[in-house]
Amino acid sequence: MTRPLRVFLDTNIYIIGASLSDSPEAVILHWAGFYGQAKTEVEVTVSDVLFEQILRVAKRIQGKDWGGEIVARIWQGMQVQYVLPDSAEMSVLEKSGLVPREDLEIYLAAKTGHVDCFISANRELVRSLAQEVSAFECLDAAEFVQKYIRP
Repeated sequence: MTRPLRVFLDTNIYIIGASLSDSPEAVILHWAGFYGQAKTEVEVTVSDVLFEQILRVAKRIQGKDWGGEIVARIWQGMQVQYVLPDSAEMSVLEKSGLVPREDLEIYLAAKTGHVDCFISANRELVRSLAQEVSAFECLDAAEFVQKYIRP
């Protein structure tokens, strides 16, 4: 079983993983290099909307400085692929209804980055993407850890 080389970690993976050191999300962050040297050659896809969401959610939970720390760790420790999703494609996707409207920009960033796997703690989003989209594998954090990190 080959591990994905390019992944998209949803906002909740960063927030939960940075908050709870014994969570599957924290295991994924450690594996991907969030705390320093990555355990693998994985590349993490990021976008402006991802950073905006991290900063917004982190500010509500622990303050604006914590969000900045999370973003800084992403840039410093992880192999990052930064993408700019196409706004025209977003309009087409919005009309199609394939992806929940509130998750369109995140999905499009993952698609633009040609990721192998989309990882989220949002089980409904993972289920929706897995059913509607076959561009990449969609797993929640525990499934990803069980399948690829601790098989």
